[in-house]
Amino acid sequence: MTLKWETVLDFTIQQNAFVSGTGTARLLPDIQIFSRPPNMFECKQVIGTFASRSGLSFSTPHLRYQAFPVSGKVENNAIQLNPYLEYPGNYYAILYECTTHKEQGSFWVERAPRVSRELSKRQDSTITVKDGSYRAQIKEVKNIDPGIEIKLPLIDGLKFELLQDYGLRSVEYRLEYLESQKQ
Repeated sequence: MTLKWETVLDFTIQQNAFVSGTGTARLLPDIQIFSRPPNMFECKQVIGTFASRSGLSFSTPHLRYQAFPVSGKVENNAIQLNPYLEYPGNYYAILYECTTHKEQGSFWVERAPRVSRELSKRQDSTITVKDGSYRAQIKEVKNIDPGIEIKLPLIDGLKFELLQDYGLRSVEYRLEYLESQKQ
């Protein structure tokens, strides 16, 4: 499954000084389900519960922070933003299930928990094998950036994409002046 999220950091700078900042995050509704190779797995999102490390329970999908404070400072015509996200930062939790009737697919189902831990995700899984059907139900927790610090040049209209090597991840930054600030 491919989940997308959006994080927006709003901040105000007046007379070349950081004044205030807030952040919001949300999971986007267009969850994409795929199989590699095609038609090997049938996957779907499952509604369930997630227990955080603090012991609180939430329904899945769950996003830890939907709003958070952002601090920052201006130095050398650049803004350094520090989203205040306590350890382990922002994350989402989702429960999904993948089934296959093909013997080749059993390899992934049986090893899904180990593979995900190696890709820096936390998860629990339940594996079921019955009548030639292999099923993995996986509760996965994945960290969401922004990370500890973001530094951007203060240039009106700045827009760029940062494509990272790991996975299908695209990060876009956009900086624009409000009309009231241009005058």
